[in-house]
Amino acid sequence: MRKKDRQQTKPEGFQKWIGKKNLPKSLINIFLVIFLSLPAMATTYQFSLTHNSTNNIFQSYQPAADQITTASLSFGGNSSLSLYGNLNLNYLYRYSELSSFGGKLGADYLAPVGNKSAFYFALEGEAVIFRSLYNYFNNGTARFIANFKAYLSSSTIFRIDSVGQYRNYKYAIFDNLSESIALSLSQYFRSQTTIKIEANYGYKYYVHPGLTSTPAGTTTSTLSSLSAQSSLYIGSYSFPCNLLALGFVPEAMNPSGLGSSMGQQGLGRGNPKDNYKKGGKYSLSGIPYQTSYYTGGKGLQIMALSGLISQKLGDRVELSFTGTRQWYLTGENPFSSSDEIYLVENPTYDQFSWQGYALKTKLAMELSKNLHSELQYDYFSKEFPGITSYDLEGNSLGLTRKDSRHQFSARLELNLSRISLFASYSYLKSSSNDPWFTWSGNIFSGGLTWDLSSSKSE
Repeated sequence: MRKKDRQQTKPEGFQKWIGKKNLPKSLINIFLVIFLSLPAMATTYQFSLTHNSTNNIFQSYQPAADQITTASLSFGGNSSLSLYGNLNLNYLYRYSELSSFGGKLGADYLAPVGNKSAFYFALEGEAVIFRSLYNYFNNGTARFIANFKAYLSSSTIFRIDSVGQYRNYKYAIFDNLSESIALSLSQYFRSQTTIKIEANYGYKYYVHPGLTSTPAGTTTSTLSSLSAQSSLYIGSYSFPCNLLALGFVPEAMNPSGLGSSMGQQGLGRGNPKDNYKKGGKYSLSGIPYQTSYYTGGKGLQIMALSGLISQKLGDRVELSFTGTRQWYLTGENPFSSSDEIYLVENPTYDQFSWQGYALKTKLAMELSKNLHSELQYDYFSKEFPGITSYDLEGNSLGLTRKDSRHQFSARLELNLSRISLFASYSYLKSSSNDPWFTWSGNIFSGGLTWDLSSSKSE
């Protein structure tokens, strides 16, 4: 894309706000200066290094293997008011343009209330920078965390956890404000049984609800401003014909099926390896990101309920079961496609992108004083309201996309005085009414966490 076109990724007002400099890059520079100058005030330091190998980096029907190395250096404090932060590197070997560098810097405060409860507050900034091909995902985040924890009795704990954040992307189509609130109650019994129930509420507000990208890759602040192109009116909405031809008009706004017969017939959905080369302005499944679904509402709300029961079997074995049900209260996913990439942040696939349920069973075992192991099975069924399933030729199937997944995992961890080592393996099998997202794969991981802290005597 030409430099002139790239500048259209932000509305004019935001261009003036951030100036000529890229916001995430500026934040990273600030983090580097502060990170190097303030750790002397911290009391804990930690370095972690993990290497991952997967045969399906794009989590799609056509496997593409890659290896990923992640490294993190973090510091924190133990006082009631302290600074904390980290620097992170996420490097991919074959699909290296998905590699990223990020940093976080924050301050937190712990305020006890009597002997049995406390408030916790944290204010932090975070930035992530991807390489040039995927720099549309570059983002800066301001986040406020507020928690409250209280012992209602010696065996009953009540918690409120709240996270509010503003996230600003280079590609303004993703900019959003969000708030998540969780209330939980945990009960511990003498039989070594734990029961926990939790309710979660989430709200996400898209800052630019009318912003739309065309297949050519340019962006426009409103759908109506696109009407200067060859367009077709459906009710009170105006859609460019090139979007109709690609089947991007929501079915609820297109009762006559205009454009759907053409769909993407003959275009196909591409190949994950080829779509990767198009960069972050495109969906991994070959469809440009669209927000035409958001010509009306600007926000969406979700609600989730979950429960956990855990039972210790002797001193070294613990078995637990967790179930979660999530649904939309208002709104739906605003994008034409939602893609999951292994260990790579993607703004179209997060807690606000689906409704459905998830189940988890875990068996944890202490094999010795320093050796810990886990066996885990996960299952989920997710529906993506607002997203239509397509066949591999690009023709609409007229169905709301729905995925299900089985995942089996095993983990072994060795904890020494300052270093923890781990190795893990996962097998995943995903099914979907959109054949693009039907796949199976393996993930191998290994790494270490090194406590770099030194006592005063040292």
